[in-house]
Amino acid sequence: MNSRFRASPFYILAAFFLSVMTGCFSYRILKEVDGNEVLPPVIDLRVGETTLKEALWFYGAPDRVVELDGKNLLIYERSLFYQNSIAFGIPITDVGGSSINFSTYGNLTRYDTLILFFTAGDILENTVFEKGTEGPFLGTLLDKK
Repeated sequence: MNSRFRASPFYILAAFFLSVMTGCFSYRILKEVDGNEVLPPVIDLRVGETTLKEALWFYGAPDRVVELDGKNLLIYERSLFYQNSIAFGIPITDVGGSSINFSTYGNLTRYDTLILFFTAGDILENTVFEKGTEGPFLGTLLDKK
């Protein structure tokens, strides 16, 4: 016994693909860089010998200068932000502009940080270098609890 509703899955599938073809699909890539390139510490910077003036000559002006427990910190930091997003809309009717929308996105932020610690006499005491970390190093270093 043949039914005229037997072919209805085909028509439903065809109507779905037709609406998909008339829908809107977009893919967006967003890249944002904040700060200058952070160079790793070089051999010329020697703990206990390098002066503040020599470090400033080599690296230039820092992004931030912080005084912490009597020490001066020169902070060089760059953040790299990436976002990928996909949006897809299927119009349901032409009247009123109603549609079904699907969207998703993903974010990735990486931080490059160089911190130079100087004594009160402006002599290099320590260096910290982090490249491509997921969180800002300063958030853990300067967080007072």
